[in-house]
Amino acid sequence: MAEVSNPVPTEIRQKTKDKMVRLTWNTGESFDLTMEYLRVMCPCADCRGHTPDQAKLIDGKLNVGIRAITPVGRYAVKLAFDDDHDTGVYSWDVLWELCVDRDNLWDSYLVDLEKAGKRRKPSVFPIKAVRG
Repeated sequence: MAEVSNPVPTEIRQKTKDKMVRLTWNTGESFDLTMEYLRVMCPCADCRGHTPDQAKLIDGKLNVGIRAITPVGRYAVKLAFDDDHDTGVYSWDVLWELCVDRDNLWDSYLVDLEKAGKRRKPSVFPIKAVRG
């Protein structure tokens, strides 16, 4: 692939049934990221904190989906997840890093989950009220 100094997505395609997002870049590369991965790697201050020691380990998002992908200027997208989390603004730089370093980031996340005794599956299940 040709070296591109500032990778920019040329297409962001939500694959709802597969719970994936395909990112195609001006480098010619495409990456499929799971919605779970995008959720647990959310760059917002609530998830990442203002310093590394404030970062939260997000768990229980195995089946999370995305309700909306909204452009933010010409530099990012905002992802709204179906768990009501919608404060993550994913700049092109953040998305590029999530794509090219996906395997390392995911492996580290799984190790951190195991160390913390947490899991990918939700531990609490919502109960929907039945009205008569």
